[in-house]
Amino acid sequence: MSISDLKHSLRKLEFPACAKEALLKIEQLLVGRVAPTNKQMDAAMEIVSEFVFCEADRRGGRRGGGLNPLQELQLIDIICDYLSACNNETTKNTIFLSLFGGMENQRKLKILCILASMAVSASSTPVLLAVGVWLQQMGCSSPQSLQLIESIIRDHFYLNTTNQVALQSLAGTAPQFVSNFITSVTELYMIDGQNPIKLPPKNLLEVITLWVYTTPTLCTSAHLNAAALPNGAIPMAAVTPFAGLVRWCALAPLYIDRDAEMVEVQVKKIKLEGEKSLKSTTKAQTEWELYMQLQLGVLQSMRAWRRRGPPAALNAQRIAALTHPIREYTQRLKDRGCDIIQDDSLQESLDRIGQAVQVALASGCVYGNINHLLAALDSLPENRLLKIVVKAHQQAI
Repeated sequence: MSISDLKHSLRKLEFPACAKEALLKIEQLLVGRVAPTNKQMDAAMEIVSEFVFCEADRRGGRRGGGLNPLQELQLIDIICDYLSACNNETTKNTIFLSLFGGMENQRKLKILCILASMAVSASSTPVLLAVGVWLQQMGCSSPQSLQLIESIIRDHFYLNTTNQVALQSLAGTAPQFVSNFITSVTELYMIDGQNPIKLPPKNLLEVITLWVYTTPTLCTSAHLNAAALPNGAIPMAAVTPFAGLVRWCALAPLYIDRDAEMVEVQVKKIKLEGEKSLKSTTKAQTEWELYMQLQLGVLQSMRAWRRRGPPAALNAQRIAALTHPIREYTQRLKDRGCDIIQDDSLQESLDRIGQAVQVALASGCVYGNINHLLAALDSLPENRLLKIVVKAHQQAI
């Protein structure tokens, strides 16, 4: 069937039937043993614009209005059904990227935000895995990715009504999505230059801490499991959340009150001999304690990297950048006449950096200019652990 015949057959259908059929036609055009031609790709994009999102008329001109709210929900339902029924990861990602790739269009991004949020609510693994690939291909720190992540956070992490059991299970059912999600989240909070510093909501911190602490391989799942992409597509390298999480844990002592409000978290008990199942208890933890637990989870995750691949999980330059906010904090202490050696918050921050750098270098996680990293860390205020780590690795190089 020619491309003009494809479009003619679709024009006989009303929305949402035309959108449902259009996905199958796009699959015919883009999925095959060889990469699609430019003509096929252009035709697929025209079908997406005219019959899926109803943005263009039959001549390619812009159609006013687009989809109304009811039609948006109908389209989301159609996309969910298609992705859930698709058994081939390459086909699924091909169609998803054809629908939402580029994303300069805010109407499409709005629909994607609703789709992703609903997938989180329903723990829809097929949809979330496709969203995870989209995040990676767009770049986890791109404006579009951050807008999507902020939408999910608003919907699921600001209120206590969220089903945290369902959220916690995502680390096992959609690890690539969760890994890229965390990478994007760390680009939103505790960023140097924010005034005032923006801290993650406590519900978000709690869930991320449990994800990382209970699943040591989570942070590298997107990096070590290549996305199934369309023929001819250029794969974008996955960025692990290590750098962002190390920054959170290292800077938290400078911004978090040790006596901050208590939060309720689920803590798994170790299975004892003779017990049939794991029990869980609820323990109150402060945000300070959560960051301590997150620090331990990050260290365990970096240790799990050993023997998994070349040093490509943690950028040395990102860790060296921590020296700037720490110097600023140190200067504020000096301006107040405080003894920086006796400041518990500063020393805790430096301890955590020393722990992270030691484990990362020992596990072969770090790539980039390690000499520059060690020199930057050596310029920080006096801290026994950090000095030992820096000196040991300077001698080893």
